[in-house]
Amino acid sequence: MLKKIQVILLYLTAFTLPFQRRYIFNFDTIKEINGFREHLAVSFYSFDIFIITLLSIALFANRKKLFTKKTWQKISNQPLFFFVILVLMSFLINKPSGSNWYNLLRLLEVIFLFIVSRDLLKQHTVRIYTQFILFVGGTVQATIAILQFIYQKSIGLGWLGENVISPNIHGIAKFSFEGEKFIRAYGTFPHPNVLGIFLLFSLTSGLSLVLSKKILMDKLRLQYRLIFLSEFLIILVGILLTYSRAIIAFTFLLLIIFALTQRKFISKRYKQYCNQLKVPFFLQTTLAIILIFGGVFFAYNLIAPRLCIQCSGDASMHFRKIYRQTAELIIFKHPFLGVGPGNFVPTSKELTVNKISAWRLQPVHNLYLLIASELGLVSLFLFLLTVFLFVFRQFRWKILINSPLNLFFLIALLVAFFDHYFWTIPQGQIIFWLTFSLASIQKTTKVDSPKYHFKPILQNLRKLLKELS
Repeated sequence: MLKKIQVILLYLTAFTLPFQRRYIFNFDTIKEINGFREHLAVSFYSFDIFIITLLSIALFANRKKLFTKKTWQKISNQPLFFFVILVLMSFLINKPSGSNWYNLLRLLEVIFLFIVSRDLLKQHTVRIYTQFILFVGGTVQATIAILQFIYQKSIGLGWLGENVISPNIHGIAKFSFEGEKFIRAYGTFPHPNVLGIFLLFSLTSGLSLVLSKKILMDKLRLQYRLIFLSEFLIILVGILLTYSRAIIAFTFLLLIIFALTQRKFISKRYKQYCNQLKVPFFLQTTLAIILIFGGVFFAYNLIAPRLCIQCSGDASMHFRKIYRQTAELIIFKHPFLGVGPGNFVPTSKELTVNKISAWRLQPVHNLYLLIASELGLVSLFLFLLTVFLFVFRQFRWKILINSPLNLFFLIALLVAFFDHYFWTIPQGQIIFWLTFSLASIQKTTKVDSPKYHFKPILQNLRKLLKELS
């Protein structure tokens, strides 16, 4: 019974993850601050209720095992254990304040969520239902994003945590095109970049469902399959409307790899749909070319205004450089235990190379530099070692390439070079550690996708290069 309750709470966590419904404890303190201030907010979200309850029940259910000598010997051999110890040491040494307590508890919450969810997600059925919830959640968020971009303002979903957004509000993420300002889609997330990574997570969850043997697409009626495919298109449009350059680039990369590795699967399904829609055989290839190039043309024209950084007046790259320089100074001055969790921005006020407005101060847009700045280089090493031992120790290209969720985790590690939300924003933290949990169990379970390997593609490419030389 306790196990079933934990599974339900995990589903509820995945369901409420996109919604920013919360209570902000320090609202009076930060409400006068212009610009992006999510990293300064001390909030309690709706999903915190389910996570805390889940962790409490898991602790109660394993209370007898937890305090045995064998269990502690196993725990103490993990680099994650020493990572947590260093987090606590950094927290205590750097004179903790109220906001530091909040950042510490947030980090400990998602680490323990990783441990508990990893155990639950080893069950294939639980994994499937969790992915389905994330996929449906992504469709809902993408629909909200499309409406926000069409109307260029919030659409009245404040009760779900939607921000009040408009092109005229200072600090709202936007871009300029031909002298006019356009907002980037937020969904019910605090920033378009966080919405973008969630939609990419949702997209890969949907791709994993399509390849799963549990989801028998052949037995579904045509209209239901078309609805399923239309959800993918809605999510892709939602990703484009976030105008997050890194997310869009990595989405394109993921789709290319997916198309190459699952080409036989895609070809089989495409021919099946064409036959059911009574498309003549000689037109099927032409239709495929039109759909592919039409999609690329539509995507390019939609995101073109933000591709040119200089001509759009986008200053984000300039400030990212300043944040990086500040992070390097902090690491040089505090290499062992950093400045403490959540202390990057307060410290950067004193160390920023080029003085900028207080409202523009943000954490460095690089997860690894941020961990090294706040917790020290040893903590960064232990974090990377944890990722390696859980995911890449038994590294196999077949499992990585054929599993969309594994591929997404690899992309998440690359995205972490360009943003900080995996560390500073609760939704971003949960997305990262939940993805980490899913990726860490794939190496011990059978891949659900058909066994189409990447190796033949590399062999053919090698032969082609030899012929050209």
